[in-house]
Amino acid sequence: MKKHVLVISHGSREVSANSDFKKLVALYRKKHPTWVIAHAFLELAEPTIAQSLEILAESAEEIFVLPLFLFQARHVKEHIPAIIKKFQKENPKVKIKLGKPLGPEPKILNLLDDRLKQTR
Repeated sequence: MKKHVLVISHGSREVSANSDFKKLVALYRKKHPTWVIAHAFLELAEPTIAQSLEILAESAEEIFVLPLFLFQARHVKEHIPAIIKKFQKENPKVKIKLGKPLGPEPKILNLLDDRLKQTR
């Protein structure tokens, strides 16, 4: 059984920000070529979370949802779970597993150091 993953971003009115997110998901897809990986936006852009879940559900029994959010705030604690709950009610045969946001992950510290080195 293939792993089905949905990566979620907030979404932006800035087209370039949404494009960067799509590029990141494409890199993740390249890293895991045997998985089915989709992207979605919470708001301000498409596809929506519900739209992407519907597409993934066509071939999945289980979908792993990864919110690409930094901290555990309202979107991650309330908004995304509400969308998933509604989807689950309409699609009871598909199991959804919601991952945690990035959070205070020590690996992010290395990225901060890299960005500091690039600062002019």
